[in-house]
Amino acid sequence: MKRNLTLLLFILLIIPLNAYEVFIVNSNDETLSCYDTSSSSLENHILQLGQYANQIVIRDSIGYVVNSGVHNIQIIDLENISTVGYISCPNGSNPYWMVLHPDQHKAYVTGLFTNTVYSIDLETQEMIGTIPVGSSPEGMVIHDDYCYVMNSSFGSPAGSVSVIDIDCDEVVGIIPVGNNPQFAAVDNMGRLHVVCTGNYGYGSPAVWGKIYIINTENYNDVSIVDIGGSPTKIAIHPNGIAYLADGFGLGFMAYNSHDFSIIHSSSSLWASGGSFIQFDENGTMYLGDSMDWINNGRVYIYSADEELLTTLTVGVNPQDAGFLYPGVSVDAPPQENITACNYPNPFSAFTTISFFRQFADTPWQGNLNKLYRIEIYNLKGQLIKKLTSFPNSCLGMQEVTWNGTDTNDQKVPNGVYLYKIVSGNVETTFHKMIVLR
Repeated sequence: MKRNLTLLLFILLIIPLNAYEVFIVNSNDETLSCYDTSSSSLENHILQLGQYANQIVIRDSIGYVVNSGVHNIQIIDLENISTVGYISCPNGSNPYWMVLHPDQHKAYVTGLFTNTVYSIDLETQEMIGTIPVGSSPEGMVIHDDYCYVMNSSFGSPAGSVSVIDIDCDEVVGIIPVGNNPQFAAVDNMGRLHVVCTGNYGYGSPAVWGKIYIINTENYNDVSIVDIGGSPTKIAIHPNGIAYLADGFGLGFMAYNSHDFSIIHSSSSLWASGGSFIQFDENGTMYLGDSMDWINNGRVYIYSADEELLTTLTVGVNPQDAGFLYPGVSVDAPPQENITACNYPNPFSAFTTISFFRQFADTPWQGNLNKLYRIEIYNLKGQLIKKLTSFPNSCLGMQEVTWNGTDTNDQKVPNGVYLYKIVSGNVETTFHKMIVLR
């Protein structure tokens, strides 16, 4: 019996509860790769992309690839691996980055060479508006009712962040930051982390990377992390660690997004690569490595504890990756995009369960009184604990700590437990965690 239980636990550990597909944009050979996590199989060159493809955004089972060189957004049916249309941007605009509006029917795209953000209707597949912003806009991030646009001001010593009210699509503020802001992320306290790359050491004087952390409540409370090097893309892990891609493709920097302490410095880079970094819903990390930008690149898959799990050889210059989870169809209204994980895992005393709401309520599920809660089950399917509910209006990262006790505040036995995020008749798939005392 004990042997059978051990075998069962082993199977649960090695088989993911949520198999999914990873779509990788290979910019230099203009192709798409697909990695299937259920079979650990990789297929390269499954679809032709446009010139200088540099980003993929996935909505339901549709992928949107930003093709900078041919000034369009390529629309891909990811279930059938076929191009179903294009959204044109003005010639010479160099569309650079795309983010989805919370209603999922609209998107914003930066025009690097036109100092403009374009508003896109995803249903009609047309550009419906232009929003003038600062010089050379690159990355964007949406938080609450605002879109924050990184104005890199290429060639200028000072950059800025334009603040767009997404209810009216107007710029309502400009935040001055450092040299060459390219990308940003929002932490679980609602603070904006702006990556100012600097001049890559080629200017006089050389200007190195800084992270501007901005309080989005007033925009006046600003902290600066002197990370050094030439950081570009940023992603904040659910465990609170902010990872930064090195602009020369030499590895990754990292710092604690809560207290700003540096974990991996620019002089002691972690891992290899630097073309992109993405996290799946379980906190698994996908790191892009362009290698020499001529031969095939690589994607490294790491655990949340920075343990290398798998290395994929993909196309030339992998620039981005997106995740397609099962059970989502363009023919059905999408559920809210909620990703969750817990850390540490396994744990003995306590673990922090984090979940991230990327979008507010969709038109199909609008209910401002809806609450979110975490339900924990044992392997018999018995509900053993309900954790704090969160009001629907709370966007972004939410965290709650579980101390490994049941509803009677008694410690649960060692073993595998399952949890999910629930809201009314909407719920996520199960995630697993392990109690090991």
